Amino acid sequence: MIFRSGWTAFLLAVLTASLGASQSDALALQQRVVEVFEQNRDAVVRVKAAYREPDDPDGTAQVMLRVGTGFFISKEGHVLVSASRAAGADRVWIEFDGKPYAAEAIGHDRLTNISVLRVLNLPENFEIIPIDTSLPRPPLGAIAVAIACPLDFEPSPSMGMVTGMDKKLGGRIFPTEYIRTSISVDAGQGGCPMLDINGRLIGMSVASIPDLGGSYILPPDALARVRDDLLFSGEVIHSWMGFEVGEKLNTDDSNAVYLSRVIDGAPAADAGLQEGDHLISIAGRPIERMSDVPGAIFFTRANQFSSVEVRRGDELIEVSVKALPRPEEDALIGRLAVPEDGSERDVR
Repeated sequence: MIFRSGWTAFLLAVLTASLGASQSDALALQQRVVEVFEQNRDAVVRVKAAYREPDDPDGTAQVMLRVGTGFFISKEGHVLVSASRAAGADRVWIEFDGKPYAAEAIGHDRLTNISVLRVLNLPENFEIIPIDTSLPRPPLGAIAVAIACPLDFEPSPSMGMVTGMDKKLGGRIFPTEYIRTSISVDAGQGGCPMLDINGRLIGMSVASIPDLGGSYILPPDALARVRDDLLFSGEVIHSWMGFEVGEKLNTDDSNAVYLSRVIDGAPAADAGLQEGDHLISIAGRPIERMSDVPGAIFFTRANQFSSVEVRRGDELIEVSVKALPRPEEDALIGRLAVPEDGSERDVR
């Protein structure tokens, strides 16, 4: 009896200590989320863009208003927003601390859904969210904190987690790897920054996933790639090497990505790449699946040389390919095609 009473008391002590630790951990997490929000809220703005539509028959002007979220990335007043909220607008402005500030468009990239604005008359005491390209991808299950301007509300936090790293969705191949989160970005929240529990930017929301109540975010390295091009030239010039790729299963059950077609006169052909070459890497980025190819091409620069490593028979070959600007009229680029043999192919 004494033994059983002692064992019961021991279990109660362990459970009490465990419960106390859990409460303490929960409070610590709550406090950290509050701190992340407080440290970054003054970098987040509401974005409004006005689009003039065809006048009514009676001559009345029609204006459509799009609303989203953006955030400051420089002390010069540059703001990242969704291109779906700013590209082609007749007028665009931000709201910060309840006040409107006129802005001008620096450039748009519809492929990644990113625009850069510059606020003309800066508000006082705004903050910036730096883009650190050295951060590794967050692990699945990592906590994500979004700061957005839903509806007509001031910047507000929401918390979720990282749920995936995706390079395609169905038949659509993404231009680069997207991070999937469990945070919804409807009702004016598109374009919001998402941060980790240490307050570091892990990406910007670029697409909603309604069926999952989640969203896709563009990681910092891809954000920086787009930002730099838009600030330098007002547009992103996406690279093109001129080949089709396919994917097949090797005898050892591994995947092989191969060149199913090399377009005559394209950079790949000029560099000596041939149909049937097994792709190993592009610009130092390993190619293990066909969906790895767009992301590797994404980080190359048009009119600059990039290394492409292939295996041809038993020989490992490395060539230097001078990519060209992507021909926008080629409807196959970025589209997943399924030929008659059932294999998947993509044009790059």
